[in-house]
Amino acid sequence: MNFLLLASHSPEDHVLPHRFTDKLFTVPADWDLGIFQIPTTDFYFTNHHLMTLVAAGIMLLIFPALGRRYAAMVGRPPEERVPRGFANLIEAVMQFIRNDVARPVLGDKTDRFMPFLWTVFFYILICNLLGMIPLDSIIFFASGMRLKHIGGTATGNIMITAGLAICSFIMIHFSGVKQVAVELMAGTYGHHDHDDDHAAHTGHGHSGASAGAAVIQAPFLYIWNFAPHVFAPEKTNSIAAALLWFADVVMWAILLGLEFIGAVIKPFALAMRLFANMVAGHMVLASILALIFTFSGSIAANVGIGAISAIGCAALSLLELFVALLQAYIFTFLTTLFIGASIAPEH
Repeated sequence: MNFLLLASHSPEDHVLPHRFTDKLFTVPADWDLGIFQIPTTDFYFTNHHLMTLVAAGIMLLIFPALGRRYAAMVGRPPEERVPRGFANLIEAVMQFIRNDVARPVLGDKTDRFMPFLWTVFFYILICNLLGMIPLDSIIFFASGMRLKHIGGTATGNIMITAGLAICSFIMIHFSGVKQVAVELMAGTYGHHDHDDDHAAHTGHGHSGASAGAAVIQAPFLYIWNFAPHVFAPEKTNSIAAALLWFADVVMWAILLGLEFIGAVIKPFALAMRLFANMVAGHMVLASILALIFTFSGSIAANVGIGAISAIGCAALSLLELFVALLQAYIFTFLTTLFIGASIAPEH
């Protein structure tokens, strides 16, 4: 019976959050928004929260140590500055994210966003990989069956992935507003590259706004360019141009509503994709292991089912390892695309 605990009494037991403490606090919502409702929610400290802290702790142990190692290499001969072993692996992954994922999208603005993108990638990857280690079963048996559910897949919790998506959402649109403010202060907002080149050659640049004025104008201009202006006329000195401007504002308002919906759907899709993929893998693995105890019979039958289940789980574990890497990459790649679109002159 004890070995049954390795597969758990239910496949869902591997992915559901398990509370460690009494209720921490309550958010009294009870909002009826028509399409959906937000009920009063109680918050607890769960094994998924614990694993997010473990993942953060691992990152705080690894990356500052690597940074100190690279700082110590400054001034040494070239052959001594080449990273080896684990440091070489981490550097290769970081270079891939920077040069093959971010730079084709962000161009000369790549380095500005790399701390955030590297953090997102490695944090999700570590959470995914920690979920593949059966820490709950190991700790359960090591503690004499006293400690339960110490472990789990943090990214198998929709609240955790939603938190990551909200961080991406804030970074995406804050970056867009900041880019508008920077261009306003530089006097380049609304001008194409060839205009800037002409100004550089002729010495007649565009006067920039003050920092205060740029901060005030940037959010409004960001929203103004959030939807395309399909009817905007080039000249505004006629009745026809005025009518086109009116039609443009009406169409812009309609498209702006659609763009706002898309802006909300993008982080929602990020959260759901990561959550669903991580939950599905653990559910399938636990279900296959449960077959060993479901189809009980003769010893020969149990051995045969056990062997088939073990081989299937081994193969699916390799696939899940690939999915853990893939989902971290996809989340980072899509966040990069959304950031690149937000900081473009016309996104």
